Amino acid sequence: MSTMTDLSPILIPVIALMIPIVGIIASTVLKVTRLHLLHETVRSLSANGQPIPPELLSEIATKKSS
Repeated sequence: MSTMTDLSPILIPVIALMIPIVGIIASTVLKVTRLHLLHETVRSLSANGQPIPPELLSEIATKKSS
């Protein structure tokens, strides 16, 4: 048990700093995945000859600019 007592002053700050980093990475991955799915939807619609709703195109444009 003394090993855990010795490591806790180091582990607590490291874990506290990792939480926001993991959150930032997770939000970035989610944004990229959502944008990729939007692009796949537009590609699928255009490949099938269906009209692309303007809402999808405006969403893609706003996601890329932000």
